[in-house]
Amino acid sequence: MALTERAAVRESVPAGVLAGVFLVSLAVLSYEVALTRAFSVLLRYHFVFLAISLAICGLGIGGLLDFVAVRRSEASRDPRRTLSLLAGAASLAFVLSIYLLFSTPLSAWLTSLTVVGAICILPFVAAGAFMSHAFAAYSAQGGRLYFYDLTGAALGSCAVIIALQFLGATNVPLLCAVLAALAAAAVAPGWSLGAGGVLLAALMAAGLVYNLNARLIDLPRLGPTPDPSAKPLFQELGNPSLKAKIVYTEWNAFARTDVVAYARPNGEYDPTDDLYIWTDGEVPTNMIHFDGDLAETAGRCERFLGFFPFRTARPRRVMLIGPGGGLDVHLALAVGAEQIDGAELNPSMLSIVRRFRDFAGPVYDYANVDVRTAEGRSYVRRSSQRYDLIYMALTKTATTAASSLALVESYVHTVEGFRDYLAHLSDDGQVVVVCQNPFVLTRLFLTGLQALRAEGLTTQEALGHLTAMSLPQERYAEGPYRQMVMVHRRPLSQVRSAELAKQAIALGFVPVFFPGAYEPEPFKWLRDEGVGVDEFARRFDRWWRPIEVNVTPCTDDRPFVIDFTWGIPARFRNFALGVAALVVVFSAVTVWQLSRAQADARATTASLTGAVLYFMLLGAGYMLVEVCLTQKLILYLGYPALTLSVILFSLLVGSGAGSLFSQRWLRRGMLRSAALAALIVSLGVVALVLVLPAVLSATLAWPIQARSAMTMLILAPLGFAMGMPFPTGLREVGSWDRSFVPWAWGVNGVTSVLGSVLAMLLAKLYGFQTVLLGGAAVYAIAFALAAAAHARRPQHLES
Repeated sequence: MALTERAAVRESVPAGVLAGVFLVSLAVLSYEVALTRAFSVLLRYHFVFLAISLAICGLGIGGLLDFVAVRRSEASRDPRRTLSLLAGAASLAFVLSIYLLFSTPLSAWLTSLTVVGAICILPFVAAGAFMSHAFAAYSAQGGRLYFYDLTGAALGSCAVIIALQFLGATNVPLLCAVLAALAAAAVAPGWSLGAGGVLLAALMAAGLVYNLNARLIDLPRLGPTPDPSAKPLFQELGNPSLKAKIVYTEWNAFARTDVVAYARPNGEYDPTDDLYIWTDGEVPTNMIHFDGDLAETAGRCERFLGFFPFRTARPRRVMLIGPGGGLDVHLALAVGAEQIDGAELNPSMLSIVRRFRDFAGPVYDYANVDVRTAEGRSYVRRSSQRYDLIYMALTKTATTAASSLALVESYVHTVEGFRDYLAHLSDDGQVVVVCQNPFVLTRLFLTGLQALRAEGLTTQEALGHLTAMSLPQERYAEGPYRQMVMVHRRPLSQVRSAELAKQAIALGFVPVFFPGAYEPEPFKWLRDEGVGVDEFARRFDRWWRPIEVNVTPCTDDRPFVIDFTWGIPARFRNFALGVAALVVVFSAVTVWQLSRAQADARATTASLTGAVLYFMLLGAGYMLVEVCLTQKLILYLGYPALTLSVILFSLLVGSGAGSLFSQRWLRRGMLRSAALAALIVSLGVVALVLVLPAVLSATLAWPIQARSAMTMLILAPLGFAMGMPFPTGLREVGSWDRSFVPWAWGVNGVTSVLGSVLAMLLAKLYGFQTVLLGGAAVYAIAFALAAAAHARRPQHLES
């Protein structure tokens, strides 16, 4: 028996199949990231998250397709031939999907989740069928196959950053098509199919080169639409009355950045008019024309809301979080600031402003200006400086995490964030936040209040440190700088507060709150009635009816700053219920279909139900852990794109190594080993919850290279254990009947999407810490199932 098992374990997989699995996995992850980046320019991040999640269900659906359509066909007798055809289909689907979305009349339906999901799902279905067929055909070598699968994805998580920089999000899918075509050539059993794959790769490469110049496939102009899912830039570009035009575009892994010029009413473009830099199609930042005259800048900005804290405080040392096109630097220079530090999250901003040096001046190259590419709060936390003004205007508050499918929120505007800023203020310093929405103003006001209370102040004392003002609605057309909250290190005297209020009124601003001088509703509830923050938020919701709005301050554990719903947004809830229903139906059909086969004495209804539940738990658990660890580490590393790449690379490479190691296990003991691996994951996650904050705090000041290495050191061992249970499970059900493998693959794939959605929804309700512990609990249940399955094994298999 042992010799038979060893022979099965050593059963060879053709090198071409391993290469094909690697290439398809690399292509799929790169496509996922590129598609997310493209959609993030056109559509709101909630919609993008749901659209990509829906599309990735295709990986699981591909397993079902493999069973019902592919494996029952004549071609299934030759797995390499079938794999070659499926890889070729994936190559064509990559191009077809991106062409249909952006270069046909279907682009008018980009705000339809059904249409977008139905088109985007095509490459994932083909890739899912390919992977399912490979794992089924060589199920005894599931550990090796999974190693190549995860290694390809790990490389993709890093390589796609470079590809986006040089090709842009609309061209990366064409590169993915090349990779899939090469996979078709690699797995082909004969020269004819191999030559066809090479020819297809050459055609796709030629198409990529052509599109780089001709831009046949490019982001469409949407035109005006009432749909809130659409972002404003491409609506404005499609509105002929605005006469907006893009004068420069730059892609990177963080965002697409566009420089846009607007014509005057006479239809002409004045070379001295402000240019606007848009990040992912929203929140434009001004790039003003500068001829070197700072006095002219000060006079021009006299009645500009964002200039108010500069002209009233005259700060010497300034910290700018998200200085964008350089306007904030001009404001600081105009009042004689001696030192101006800055952290800009979008790496394209600095290069663009320098590219337009003749227009904007050397704003980022003055001797007293030091602006770096970094996440603002992370930069402040690592700094030893104290500032007279920490200023953030229209700071981008959310990005869609392309690789993990998680909505990665910014930590700039949380209670803990405000505490970090207060700790880096001089005695007379202030934190100033400029935003566009009055709901954001109210939430930020309460966030500042909570941060001050956390410093030991009472509510009444803390109110003396807060001021707020806004533009009158008739001036909203001046731009997005409409609301402003100021948190002062020292309490304002009633005289000083009244003086600031008078200056605000004289400049045409609307006072919102000035302590002791102007305290209207709703903020007077805090002063006159002693209402707490939570009760204030509930009363504000009733006061603002019929619109539901939740302005409760956000924390690092629940950092959803621009989500004002009380519970789960309806679109997310409905989507989660739909995916959950799909999982249930998929799982029930799997058990029913496989129990009919009765291919093995072990394949009873009970054992099949346990196996289906096992693969469901692994799919959901992996995503719960990955999403939450991404949130935990984004502040530590400080760069969103780097954070995602380091985390994914560490987990995927670690998981790949664990998968390869698990291939050494003999069948008679592999379920026991898989159970132990799941238990190690569960205990490891709990350990991380306990020790990770201390480790990150102790190493926060390390250089970025050392922090990245520390992150890999923390995550790789966990990934090693996470990579063992899934391929071992596939080997087990494959030993019952190879036709079981596509179903197991499909259940795991669909449930992983549900896991990513649940991670965000549950985090909004209970916090990421609780969700991470939930991931540990999921792996604990998987441990119990694997251990029980091992205990039920017939005795003759244990000999």
